[in-house]
Amino acid sequence: MTKAFLALVPAVALAACATTTKPERTDGNAMVGQTTLVGADKVRVDSLIEDSRCPMNARCVWAGRVIVEATLQRGGTFETRRFTLGEPIDGIMLDTVEPGRLAGKKLKPSDYLFHFSVAR
Repeated sequence: MTKAFLALVPAVALAACATTTKPERTDGNAMVGQTTLVGADKVRVDSLIEDSRCPMNARCVWAGRVIVEATLQRGGTFETRRFTLGEPIDGIMLDTVEPGRLAGKKLKPSDYLFHFSVAR
Protein backbone atom coordinates (compact mmCIF):
# COMPACT_ATOMS: atom_id res chain seq x y z
CA MET A 1 0.00 0.00 0.00
CA THR A 2 2.82 2.40 0.91
CA LYS A 3 4.66 1.55 -2.33
CA ALA A 4 1.52 2.28 -4.36
CA PHE A 5 1.11 5.61 -2.59
CA LEU A 6 4.75 6.57 -3.20
CA ALA A 7 4.39 5.66 -6.87
CA LEU A 8 1.49 8.11 -7.20
CA VAL A 9 3.28 11.07 -5.59
CA PRO A 10 5.36 12.04 -8.68
CA ALA A 11 2.33 11.73 -10.96
CA VAL A 12 0.25 14.00 -8.74
CA ALA A 13 3.11 16.49 -8.47
CA LEU A 14 3.50 16.63 -12.25
CA ALA A 15 -0.24 17.01 -12.76
CA ALA A 16 -0.17 20.09 -10.54
CA CYS A 17 2.39 21.65 -12.88
CA ALA A 18 0.36 21.08 -16.04
CA THR A 19 -0.70 24.17 -17.95
CA THR A 20 -4.37 24.94 -18.19
CA THR A 21 -4.65 26.25 -21.73
CA LYS A 22 -8.10 26.40 -23.25
CA PRO A 23 -8.57 24.08 -26.21
CA GLU A 24 -8.61 25.58 -29.69
CA ARG A 25 -12.08 25.84 -31.20
CA THR A 26 -13.28 25.59 -34.79
CA ASP A 27 -16.75 27.14 -34.43
CA GLY A 28 -15.83 30.84 -34.43
CA ASN A 29 -16.45 31.11 -30.66
CA ALA A 30 -13.73 31.98 -28.17
CA MET A 31 -13.34 33.03 -24.57
CA VAL A 32 -10.52 35.26 -23.34
CA GLY A 33 -7.27 33.31 -23.83
CA GLN A 34 -8.80 30.93 -26.36
CA THR A 35 -8.16 30.52 -30.10
CA THR A 36 -10.81 29.82 -32.70
CA LEU A 37 -10.78 29.12 -36.41
CA VAL A 38 -12.49 31.76 -38.57
CA GLY A 39 -12.43 30.76 -42.22
CA ALA A 40 -8.77 30.03 -42.98
CA ASP A 41 -7.51 32.28 -40.16
CA LYS A 42 -7.16 31.88 -36.42
CA VAL A 43 -8.18 34.45 -33.83
CA ARG A 44 -7.03 34.34 -30.19
CA VAL A 45 -8.90 36.67 -27.83
CA ASP A 46 -6.23 38.27 -25.65
CA SER A 47 -8.29 40.68 -23.55
CA LEU A 48 -11.57 42.52 -23.18
CA ILE A 49 -10.86 46.23 -23.67
CA GLU A 50 -14.36 47.66 -23.31
CA ASP A 51 -17.94 46.57 -22.76
CA SER A 52 -20.13 49.65 -22.65
CA ARG A 53 -23.26 47.98 -24.04
CA CYS A 54 -26.55 49.19 -22.66
CA PRO A 55 -27.78 46.68 -20.06
CA MET A 56 -30.74 44.60 -21.26
CA ASN A 57 -32.85 45.80 -18.32
CA ALA A 58 -32.15 49.53 -18.82
CA ARG A 59 -32.95 52.33 -21.25
CA CYS A 60 -29.96 54.06 -22.78
CA VAL A 61 -29.33 56.93 -25.17
CA TRP A 62 -26.36 55.07 -26.69
CA ALA A 63 -26.20 51.34 -27.48
CA GLY A 64 -22.55 51.12 -26.39
CA ARG A 65 -19.88 48.87 -27.81
CA VAL A 66 -17.60 45.93 -27.13
CA ILE A 67 -13.90 46.00 -28.02
CA VAL A 68 -11.53 43.05 -27.67
CA GLU A 69 -7.82 42.83 -28.35
CA ALA A 70 -6.99 39.69 -30.28
CA THR A 71 -4.13 38.07 -32.13
CA LEU A 72 -4.95 37.33 -35.75
CA GLN A 73 -2.97 34.47 -37.28
CA ARG A 74 -3.10 34.58 -41.05
CA GLY A 75 -0.72 32.16 -42.74
CA GLY A 76 2.56 32.46 -40.87
CA THR A 77 1.99 36.02 -39.62
CA PHE A 78 0.61 37.16 -36.29
CA GLU A 79 -0.95 40.60 -35.81
CA THR A 80 -2.53 42.17 -32.75
CA ARG A 81 -5.85 43.78 -33.70
CA ARG A 82 -8.71 45.46 -31.88
CA PHE A 83 -12.09 44.10 -32.91
CA THR A 84 -15.20 46.18 -32.26
CA LEU A 85 -18.57 44.42 -32.20
CA GLY A 86 -20.22 44.66 -35.62
CA GLU A 87 -17.26 46.24 -37.45
CA PRO A 88 -15.33 44.04 -39.92
CA ILE A 89 -11.53 44.11 -39.90
CA ASP A 90 -9.48 42.34 -42.57
CA GLY A 91 -12.44 40.16 -43.55
CA ILE A 92 -13.27 39.06 -39.99
CA MET A 93 -16.03 40.40 -37.78
CA LEU A 94 -16.82 40.12 -34.09
CA ASP A 95 -20.55 39.62 -34.53
CA THR A 96 -21.94 38.51 -31.16
CA VAL A 97 -20.94 38.74 -27.52
CA GLU A 98 -22.55 36.74 -24.73
CA PRO A 99 -23.88 37.18 -22.17
CA GLY A 100 -25.80 40.43 -22.46
CA ARG A 101 -25.18 42.96 -19.71
CA LEU A 102 -27.62 43.49 -16.85
CA ALA A 103 -27.77 46.63 -14.70
CA GLY A 104 -26.25 45.94 -11.30
CA LYS A 105 -24.39 42.80 -12.38
CA LYS A 106 -20.64 42.93 -13.04
CA LEU A 107 -19.27 40.47 -15.57
CA LYS A 108 -15.75 39.05 -15.34
CA PRO A 109 -13.70 38.63 -18.53
CA SER A 110 -13.98 34.85 -18.07
CA ASP A 111 -17.80 35.12 -18.32
CA TYR A 112 -17.71 36.24 -21.95
CA LEU A 113 -18.06 34.22 -25.14
CA PHE A 114 -17.15 36.05 -28.34
CA HIS A 115 -18.26 34.91 -31.80
CA PHE A 116 -16.27 35.79 -34.90
CA SER A 117 -17.26 35.17 -38.50
CA VAL A 118 -15.96 35.78 -42.00
CA ALA A 119 -17.21 39.25 -42.99
CA ARG A 120 -19.25 39.24 -46.18
